[in-house]
Amino acid sequence: MLEYITTGNWDALVSDCIVRIMIILLSWACAVASSFIDLWSGVDTAKALGESIQSDGLRRTVVKIGDYMRVMLFLLMFDLLGAFLSFYVMPFATMLGALSIILIEGKSVIENSRRKKSNSANIPDVMRQIVNAKNIRESKEVYEAILKELNNTKANENN
Repeated sequence: MLEYITTGNWDALVSDCIVRIMIILLSWACAVASSFIDLWSGVDTAKALGESIQSDGLRRTVVKIGDYMRVMLFLLMFDLLGAFLSFYVMPFATMLGALSIILIEGKSVIENSRRKKSNSANIPDVMRQIVNAKNIRESKEVYEAILKELNNTKANENN
């Protein structure tokens, strides 16, 4: 960018700035979107597990986005200074920061998905069966079903 300033190539300077700004805005938008996707995944998992959904999740998401944006501001400052170096052709720090946030949130979405698919989703049904057992025989059937499910889970984890 400095070479555009020294040579007076203002059209190239403006074009370069626009490209960098677009990349930065896209990076920031992807970082924020990944946080909201994680919120959506968490709410969906809580619903599937029969857990109550409270405003704490939304509050944590807003705080988390604020924390991410503070880090992204520091990375933006690095990119602004780097723009004057001839080899620093893109806002690499911002892109790396956004990629890191996306990976962190993606890991959280995967964890929510695993939690949703785990046997903890079956707990309310098991509890209902235990409470509704009318005699020893039905209680024994529920107990055997629980043992069978636990053995299946262990077998799946070993594979």
